[in-house]
Amino acid sequence: MAAVPACARGHEDGHVVRDGVQRSGGRARQRWRCTLPDASYHRFLGVMSRTRALDETCVECENHLEVHEGPVAPSTFEYLVREVATALVSVGRGMSYTDAAKRVRMTANVGKKAELREVVGGQTVAEWMADFVPVVTARQQPTEWPPVLVLDSTRFRWNNHGQTYDLFSVLGAYGYDENGEHGRLWKLASAPANDADNWKAFLDTLPGRPLSVVCDRDLGIIGGVQRAWGRGKKAVPIHLCEYHLIAKGRAALGRDGIGYGHPTNELLHQALATPAGWDAFAHAVYSDADSVSANKWVAHWDKRMRVQTQRRDSLPPVYGNGAIEGPMTRVRAVLESRRWTFRNRARMDLLLELVRMAYLRADDAGVYATDIREHLINHDGRPPRSYRAIYDTWGPKDNEKRSYSLWASPAEKAARDLRSAERKKTGKPPTRANARVEGNTTTTVLR
Repeated sequence: MAAVPACARGHEDGHVVRDGVQRSGGRARQRWRCTLPDASYHRFLGVMSRTRALDETCVECENHLEVHEGPVAPSTFEYLVREVATALVSVGRGMSYTDAAKRVRMTANVGKKAELREVVGGQTVAEWMADFVPVVTARQQPTEWPPVLVLDSTRFRWNNHGQTYDLFSVLGAYGYDENGEHGRLWKLASAPANDADNWKAFLDTLPGRPLSVVCDRDLGIIGGVQRAWGRGKKAVPIHLCEYHLIAKGRAALGRDGIGYGHPTNELLHQALATPAGWDAFAHAVYSDADSVSANKWVAHWDKRMRVQTQRRDSLPPVYGNGAIEGPMTRVRAVLESRRWTFRNRARMDLLLELVRMAYLRADDAGVYATDIREHLINHDGRPPRSYRAIYDTWGPKDNEKRSYSLWASPAEKAARDLRSAERKKTGKPPTRANARVEGNTTTTVLR
């Protein structure tokens, strides 16, 4: 039985009762009547209106539901709260905005008299991103950086007639406590480039100072960490991933014909654990004049490894960045086939939040619906709509000057040049550039 709502006009002395079903404006909804002491009355919809369920039955117990017993939707929305939540879960698991919009439209038309309206784009779901992703991810939002921070990134590229451009990068952070335990995916964010400035901006988004940072020898990450947390003796220690160092060292030995079972190869396994271990390995390599590749590799890393092995025992026991590789692989699986279509940085960061929730196994449609419903009630069913605030803006009234907030500048310029060439070829000015990605090439479609 649905609870009787308060009068929408604030009539405290009014008597509110059910008043039939409102069928116009989409789904049938429970309507209410407020009768005042002078016998005048008015009708209204509740802030969260009950509406028809799928086939008018409960999806859990399969019992028949009257309209006043069905699922809820905001009085100003056409879609159920549950449908919004389900769409956000689907997008976080890799579904496109358009496919999610088509699916939610199909469900929304069940039991309606109106004909099914075709969905040609994902704008509906894209708008929900800005309005509701901060709501559904609030439970899992970190408030500061953890004691141990593992960092990595992945780049998305565009091959245009043999010329490769970086479109954008996704930066990722995985965190552990001071004992190197209880690891979890901490944060994902996009950036036009994987450079020190963008990494510093990424690290500045949360307070706190980790005890150590683990990464590959990525100059963008290292530069960003140093800009955020200093250099020299008081800097946050940057520990280079031992797994990848050993793999590269083994490859160098392999080029010299030194394989598994060779004494020098065995020394490599302990070389990064202690100063004595590195000394023993370096001595064995330097003693073999025929190990040309290994000598170069040891000479390149000698100074760095002596520092790293010396302070290793003073750091939390996290020495590799393997934990962040799984999330980054998942990010690439979600974005790679549609990389050309992502051009708005703010919306991309919202999408990455949903991907993070999915990776944490925290993307539950029921929990999402609960949080969205509470948010809507707190705003009387009319929450602030923020989707327009994240739109990329056009420059002067010239389509060639449009600026995409996510893309790196060289890629954006190349895309403008491509559109300009196509315009000269067809004689038609482009209004929008979309693309169909085929392997490593992109075919631009102007419409």
